[in-house]
Order: sequence, then structure tokens, then C-alpha cells
Amino acid sequence: MISMLPDNSRRITFVARNLSGESLRAARAIRALDNVRLLGICEQMPDDDSSRAFAALVPVAAVHDPDQLISAARELANGHGGLESIVTATETLLEPVARANEALGLPGMRVATVRRALDKSCLKEALGRAGIRTPRDQLITSNDDARRFVAEIGFPIVLKPLGGSGGLATWCIRGEEELDLALKLMQPALENIVLAEEYLRGQELCIDTITIASEPRFHSVCCYRPSILDALEDPRIQWTCMMPRDIDGEVYQDFIEQGLAAVRALAVGNAMTHLEGFLLADGRVRFTDATLRPAGARIGPMLAFAYDMDPYLAWARVAVDGCFDGPWERKYAVGTVFLRGMGQGKVTQVAGIEVIKREIGGLIMDSRLPWVGAARSVTYTGDGYITIRHPTTAVVEESLDFIAQTVRITYSDPDSSGASNGGKEKWSEQLQYFDKQLNKPVWDNDSLLAIGQT
Repeated sequence: MISMLPDNSRRITFVARNLSGESLRAARAIRALDNVRLLGICEQMPDDDSSRAFAALVPVAAVHDPDQLISAARELANGHGGLESIVTATETLLEPVARANEALGLPGMRVATVRRALDKSCLKEALGRAGIRTPRDQLITSNDDARRFVAEIGFPIVLKPLGGSGGLATWCIRGEEELDLALKLMQPALENIVLAEEYLRGQELCIDTITIASEPRFHSVCCYRPSILDALEDPRIQWTCMMPRDIDGEVYQDFIEQGLAAVRALAVGNAMTHLEGFLLADGRVRFTDATLRPAGARIGPMLAFAYDMDPYLAWARVAVDGCFDGPWERKYAVGTVFLRGMGQGKVTQVAGIEVIKREIGGLIMDSRLPWVGAARSVTYTGDGYITIRHPTTAVVEESLDFIAQTVRITYSDPDSSGASNGGKEKWSEQLQYFDKQLNKPVWDNDSLLAIGQT
């Protein structure tokens, strides 16, 4: 029982909007560490079963408000003794948590460290000083800025917020009409800066690292099929994330070497770091985004299947103990296909699951099926997912393609593309993701059915 821990136990405070799904798994991993009393700050109190992991929970109106975090942390300290640190596994909470740690004199990631990775302007500056290349870019504070950038490099260009997560508010602009619409919706200004970048063509990849004292101790590469922007633009694409088994060959050598150099340049201390970039057709590498938490898009669980390790415990050991428990052997290739389809409204039918179970059921490691009755997701990570693994990379690639071609989702408004008014409805919907308080994917819900439960 938590209440029986000795008085000298480490009081670790975990912060999340909702203590469920991936957030709850991360919290429970902290609870499993030696000599830890787990405390929590959240917006929505969890059910009784989830709350049992915590010695105490303090609800707040907005976890993204550092002042509310500081007040809640002081309340926990008054009731349970001095706090060891405040941690989070949520990207948008990294800076508020860093502010709270600094205000309370607690160890942990500093605000400057968070901004160096998450603010795309700061990221590009840090990487540039280290000789790591990024796309050509321009900070946009007016419509004229955007048009000057287009005049310099031509269409297409990419527009994105300085902060943000997972490409959700990133748009590819291919012509004047789209540019006019994007500027009308985004309204760039000095208080609302937008980043414009050149459009990159090539293989989009990510490198995930575990870093201790700013030195990478572990790395893994993932391939995006196709790029996130391509998936965002075409709802017919069931996007896949692929971990090849062998990442030691020449194909990924430059990407890995420059990715590790980029992590060192960011000086992240003890962290799990996720960097995204492109391997261009001519072999050049360009990095586009970074974050300092376990990767999204099911990459954390995929690491578990590739290495037969616990990614949540690995993160907790880094974030709380400052330790790395590897190395681990990469035993399998692993891939995840995210399920979605054309149309709008609510999910009414999911077809093809029985065929998948019959043909490749033995390869399936994890899944969450689209929930009939749920509103269609606007993101490339869709309404559900299926994760598979096999020792041979080609088998995983072929199986992912088979799933993407076989599973079909029907929505209540199947004839709507969501792109009427020249894309205004779709872009207006995506614009909500400029808000730092991002919604969790519908499939990040342990109550949803997995294959085998149907």
C-alpha cells in the first residue's frame, strides 16, 4: 500500500489532463520505481481503479496554467512533505511543468531546454549552430511576409505554428488560392507568429533516443509511410509507421549520425527525445521537428514489441531516476497502420477485420478498432490502429499494405469529403490544433475493443 511507504520516500508529482490511456501507463511506471510515493495533478479526476496508483490527486481547472500547477504542487507538499520533482509525459505540458519546477526550486527539465526543442525557431537556431541542416524558413507576422517567402522559393510551402504537436496544424500550401485561405484563417501577426518552410520531398523518418546527461544512450529509427503531410491531405490514406528491424546499414547511417548530433546540440539532460526529418532523394538529411517526451503515434508501444522491453518503465527510469537500463536487442520489425476513411460524421461500420484475423492474425500484437458511433477523427492517426511484428521487415511492410487495402471504415456522411469551400471546412477544423490543449486520440482508450475481443 502507498500509505505504508517510509517517510523518506520520493514524492513524485505526475501531471496530465486526463489520467487514462498512455498517460496512466506512464504514471503507473513511475509508481513501480523504488521508493516512490506517486502524487498527481489533473483536470479530470479518474475513476476509482485508475486513482489507486496515486497517494493523492489535486484537480485544477487548467493544467497548462503554471500558476495552477504551482498552487496544486504546494498543496501536495503541505499534505505529503517536500516534493522530489514534477514530471509529465505530455508535450504541451513540458513547459508549464518546467516553469513549476523552477518556481519551486525542484530539479527537472528547465524552461530554456524545453523551448530549445519545442519552439521551432529556437530548434532551428540550435541545430544550425551545430551544423545540422533544416528546411529553409521564414517567420511570418503578416500576409506580406508570407508572399515574400513564396516569391523567394516558390510553391509549395509549408505553414505551421511555432509550437505544436504531430503535424496537426501543419498545412501544405500549393497555390495562391490556398495561401489566401490559410492566411485568412491563421491571421499571422506579431502576437501570432507562423512559421513558413520549404516543402521537402523524400522519405520522412524519425529518430527516438534515450539521453542521459545530454548523451544519447539508445536510438531507434521509424519510417513514415507516406509523409505526415501527405496523409493529412488525403483522407483515403491509412497512414503507417514502420520500424525496420535492421537500422545499422548505409540507408539510415547519415540520418542517425546527424540525429544523434542534433540531440547532443539540444543538450536535453535526461530525456526521451523524438526528432522528425527527411532523407531527401539526393541523400541529404533535413530535420524538421523535435520533442522531449515519449513519441506519439504508438511509437512507444512499438518499441516494446521491437525490443521486448517496457517503454513506460524506460521513460520513468530516465525522467525520475536519471538512469538507462539498456542496451536492448532489436529482435523484430514492427509496424502500425492507423485506420480511417473517406467521409464525415460518425463511424457506422468497420469492414475487413475478419479477413485480417484469418490471413495475418498471428502477426497482430496490439489493436484498437474504430468505435461505431464515435465522431470521425480529423487527424492522420485516425479512428483506430493495428500493430504487427515479424522478424523480417519485408513481411511487416507487406502486411501493413494488406491491412490498409482490406480494412474499410464507413461514416454516417460517406459522400462528404470535408473539403468544401476550397478546403475551408477541413482547415478550419484543423485550426483548433493551434490550441495547446490538444485532444487525445479516440483510440487512446483501454475500453475500446481489440482484435480478438470482437
